Amino acid sequence: MSNLLKSSYYFPLQVTIDDREPASLEYEFRKLGNMIIHRQRLAAGDYLFDGNFLVERKTVPDFCLSIKDGRLFRQAGKLIKSRIPSCIILEGKKRDFKHTDFSPQALQGILLSLSLAFRLPVLRTKSTRETVKVMLQSFKQLTRDRLEEQRFYPRPSVSKTKNDLLLAQKVHVLGGFPGIGADKAERLLMKFENLHGVFTAGEEELLNVPGIGKKTVESLIEILKK
Repeated sequence: MSNLLKSSYYFPLQVTIDDREPASLEYEFRKLGNMIIHRQRLAAGDYLFDGNFLVERKTVPDFCLSIKDGRLFRQAGKLIKSRIPSCIILEGKKRDFKHTDFSPQALQGILLSLSLAFRLPVLRTKSTRETVKVMLQSFKQLTRDRLEEQRFYPRPSVSKTKNDLLLAQKVHVLGGFPGIGADKAERLLMKFENLHGVFTAGEEELLNVPGIGKKTVESLIEILKK
């Protein structure tokens, strides 16, 4: 499982958990290790992985309640507007649906709407432990193409020194910007050597870094200027 959790060769996976989520899921993540985990209020979703994958988690009771009060489709809209690859995880067993006010046909229609109209995958799990496992497997599947990038843009070998922590902290700071994440943060630091170099670089210089696109650069510059 440790190989699954590596967001890059040298740095742990960064998991941001919405501060309204139960502690039981954070505990499951911490048991696996090799992660930087912190809580904050997320504008969209409940779990953000390396800034590259967003998950909205719903238990069966909360899923049904969110349909009644209108939250579900508002939340789905926020996931789409975030422009980060996203999914919804519906956690619970089949028998849990028997205690809701919705017929199987009504629930199926809502799930189809999320999948087809909103184009949001809906994944099913039975427990918190399985939810964590599915989220990590989904993240791994989503970022599999990065292995191809690493063939063309290999990272230099890194010796374990007292400076490793400082470098990891730089990656953590830079990777928190929208659309960057740990892998792109490493490439930027390889190019500009430090955070000051990245933050003061021009648009054309940033675009010359492999894997850094125009939208990412525009977002970074906009945040820094504001």
